[in-house]
Amino acid sequence: MSLPSLLLVDDSDAILALEKAILSGHYSLHTASNGREALEKLGRLQLSAVLLDLSMPEMDGDEVLQRMKADPGMAEVPVIIISSEKSRAEACLGLGAEAFLAKPFRAEDLLSMVANTLENARRRASAGSMLVLRMTAGDQEFALPLDFVREVLLQPALRPLPGGPAYLSEYVELRGAAVCVLDVARRLGLEHRVGLRERMLVIIHIEGMPLALCVDRVQDPEEFQAADIDRNVGGAEHGLLKEGLVGMLRVPSARALPLLDPRVFISRGLLRDLPEMLRQGVRLGA
Repeated sequence: MSLPSLLLVDDSDAILALEKAILSGHYSLHTASNGREALEKLGRLQLSAVLLDLSMPEMDGDEVLQRMKADPGMAEVPVIIISSEKSRAEACLGLGAEAFLAKPFRAEDLLSMVANTLENARRRASAGSMLVLRMTAGDQEFALPLDFVREVLLQPALRPLPGGPAYLSEYVELRGAAVCVLDVARRLGLEHRVGLRERMLVIIHIEGMPLALCVDRVQDPEEFQAADIDRNVGGAEHGLLKEGLVGMLRVPSARALPLLDPRVFISRGLLRDLPEMLRQGVRLGA
């Protein structure tokens, strides 16, 4: 596993050498001797944190910090101010710097501050993360928050359920209990891409009611960080799904993937009628 990557920014060769001696072996290190060089490297490196001096030629650390916070591609990179100018450094904390370490510093203090800063950044990143289950129905791929999911199984034999729409016309017996099966492909007006024996049932709970979603494929659960979930979504291009759209997942090597609230597939009225539909279906099938 690769080491976290740090950018050390200082116009003093002695300070850079000291920081490198302390941090080497714990982190992957890059250096810059002025603010302009720091911004250039920030633009092309994947960095875990920046250790930033304030008084430097060409561009001071204050301006580097402000430019970072104004750039969405750099704003989340934590910045540790390393400076002997206490009041100026404390002002940078108000501008978004993560921490301040005064010069001269001890090796153990530098190591501790960097470790704490990276741990805080990790916690922030994971705070908005979400476990999801990706699945496919016909040619539509989407994901559900894993909180809704109780079980995934290969579709067993189904029984007819009279009185419901075409996409909700069957039920399944699971451990002695009848559960309605909602055919997601039919609900979306799509054709299944796999045969009956290959389809999967995703058992979810909506308002305490179990419901089996019939889909073609299910992948293993995945965790998405907050930065990979675009919640500013909407628009007619999502069709039926737009009403249940929680966000769009940024998926490598693929177009953005809809993240759905599964309640989009069934109306509250129909959900309320399911217990009676099941009772009638079980009675007729007995």
